[in-house]
Amino acid sequence: MAEVEIKNDSKTVKVPDGALLAELDGKCSILFACKAGSCGSCKVKVTEGMENLEPPNDIEQSGLAIFGTDPSERLPCVCRIKKGKVKFEF
Repeated sequence: MAEVEIKNDSKTVKVPDGALLAELDGKCSILFACKAGSCGSCKVKVTEGMENLEPPNDIEQSGLAIFGTDPSERLPCVCRIKKGKVKFEF
């Protein structure tokens, strides 16, 4: 099982290895509005463990380009965790 630590919530949520991080919906206070990478409501900053996330797919790259993000930001609604631990803040 992989782990996602959400700084704003002071909690860690376990998800299956390889899971789409939209699984965090309802388990933390990250807002998942569209779940399609097009609204940016779930945008987070990865503070640790970026290497444990799969690279952004085409959908996530398009969404990130729209919202003018820096390289440490991701859209968990369309992002997958490979394994290990990742820390987010938003």
